[in-house]
Amino acid sequence: MRALVWNCQGVGSPLTVPHLREVNNLLSPNVIFLCETKNRKLVVDRLAKGLRFDNSFVVEAMHKAGGMAVMWKEDTKIMEINQSAFTIEVLIAGDFNDIVSNEEKWGGTLREERSFKDFKDFIDQSNLIDLGYEGHPWTWSNHWEEEGEIRQRLDRCLASYEWVQTFDKTRCQHLDTYASDHSMLLLDTEPHKERRKKKFHFDKRWLQREGCNQVVEKAWQLEEPGSRMFRITRKIRSCRIELLKWRNTFQANSKSQIEDLRKKLEAVRGSNSVNKKDVTAVIKHQLNEAYEKEKQFWCQKARIEWLRDRDKNTRYFHAYVKGRRTRNMIRNLQRDDGSWTENEEEVTTEISNYFSELFTSGGRRDMTEMLEGIPHSITQEMNTNLTKSVEEEEIRAALFSMQPDKAPGQDGMTPLFFQRFWSTIKGDLVPAIQSFFSSGFMLKSINHTVISLIPKIMNPTNVKILDPLACVVSSTKPFPKFWQID
Repeated sequence: MRALVWNCQGVGSPLTVPHLREVNNLLSPNVIFLCETKNRKLVVDRLAKGLRFDNSFVVEAMHKAGGMAVMWKEDTKIMEINQSAFTIEVLIAGDFNDIVSNEEKWGGTLREERSFKDFKDFIDQSNLIDLGYEGHPWTWSNHWEEEGEIRQRLDRCLASYEWVQTFDKTRCQHLDTYASDHSMLLLDTEPHKERRKKKFHFDKRWLQREGCNQVVEKAWQLEEPGSRMFRITRKIRSCRIELLKWRNTFQANSKSQIEDLRKKLEAVRGSNSVNKKDVTAVIKHQLNEAYEKEKQFWCQKARIEWLRDRDKNTRYFHAYVKGRRTRNMIRNLQRDDGSWTENEEEVTTEISNYFSELFTSGGRRDMTEMLEGIPHSITQEMNTNLTKSVEEEEIRAALFSMQPDKAPGQDGMTPLFFQRFWSTIKGDLVPAIQSFFSSGFMLKSINHTVISLIPKIMNPTNVKILDPLACVVSSTKPFPKFWQID
């Protein structure tokens, strides 16, 4: 379903109707909601008919102020419309005429932090999630020239946890308009998105299934040629391949399994089976297990360390993941010359160019004079401790000190994998790590990292406010831990 939301600032404007007709023909929304129509019901109904919408509901303007209208097609079902406002129980979209922080304002005087409290409290107390956006970061502009221009994100889409779970692929786009100071919001619950190859990610739910241990042990025992560190990479690769093969032998999607079991339960309850009570009990038990696996799945994705098992709540984790993705999504970036990136490819190029220039050496200088002015702080005893051979117990302590569900590196293995199968892999892993400390040599493939850019603020618009964070391969994560433990 596609919904178009727009503060049109008057449907009587000579530009509004042509522009609305143009967008309607181009994007084919199922629902259109207009606020500040500033006109009578007769005019708005005529507009709906001209746009070929089957149904409409209009709240007339009062003295040419306000006014709202919702239009929808026959194949779309509107559950409820409240005449005093446009409300859908789990989705609110439109012009809120407020922002949550100064990060959503460009130009003009900065507001005091306390002025955002009411709007933020409304979002929090209503348990709503901001769906984020694609396109330019503002939705309103006063269209003044040069320094007098002010832009703000006054329009947005907010939804409840339940709505987000049902329509988890929803995207909200900001569309430029020339007939109003406000941008249009295009809400699409089934957007067409280019499918990308999914990366392997060790799923801790597999550990509860019979056969997982045997799959890993068998794959790890395969003989591999090469250096100790190279053999580790090959053995991890073998585990990855065999785990994927094994996973394809059963239903791994808990959400689909829950839906299937609910249908079975409904069918059994409606039947006249003799052993209906026993069958119902079995299905309920399976359903309970499926719900528990779904909790674990979202818990792992959320990577929240401070929650205990009894605190687990699938809806909360789902909302947390969705909220984090929305906050961390890099939609557009402003270049140094003031222009904006238009698509994902341009965003990637801007980020790549910035960090390539930032981390490019300006040429080596003679550091002798500067180093001579730095006093020696490492004693001979400290140096001896730092350079002594690393023992197996130290490696184990470093590995087990890591949070099990931490984000994996390129190999897709979380620390949990190495902790759970320590007895199987330590015979290869310990000598490989010890060889690095004795030789100082590490394979390039082991040292490869996934760089995540962490925004310092919500809705980042400049590459300079993004902090790079490296997600290293889990088998190398113990290295920096040794010095912490010592």
